[in-house]
Amino acid sequence: MIRTLYIVVLLVFIVNSSFSQEKIDSNFIYTVAIAPNDTLGAIAIFQEENIQSLLEKKIKVNEARPYQFGYRLQIMSLTGANSRDDVNMEKAKILMKYDNVEVYIVYNSPYFKLRIGDFRTELEAVHYLQAITKDYPQAFVVKDKVNIPYDIEKQKSKQSVEGNE
Repeated sequence: MIRTLYIVVLLVFIVNSSFSQEKIDSNFIYTVAIAPNDTLGAIAIFQEENIQSLLEKKIKVNEARPYQFGYRLQIMSLTGANSRDDVNMEKAKILMKYDNVEVYIVYNSPYFKLRIGDFRTELEAVHYLQAITKDYPQAFVVKDKVNIPYDIEKQKSKQSVEGNE
């Protein structure tokens, strides 16, 4: 008897709650603009002065940073007693043979790595890799921090203007 009473009370509660839900008028959610001018407007951004000062500091730090992430070509990686001397000898050969290429020696214990170039994209690095493959078939592209000036676009446009003169 008690069990049937519980079931009846439960059914009354379920039926009552299903009818008590309110329906939302779709016109309330989706309102159509009355006039064409109603769709035009301005966006106002309000932010605290602390956020603005942090953004300015971030911009200054990024402008002062002399590097960004890019790509280089790793020519060799050596370990052992004379590895430093061997890497320096190979660096000298590269500097004599290839013009306008930066050469870097990276030391990650116990390896001395010889890397060349400062390429913004992997495609530029692969293009240069194809040019040196006959001399260094073991070379490959690595992602690294590279030294590229932030105003490189200005330099390119300046070079194109000078080239047209």
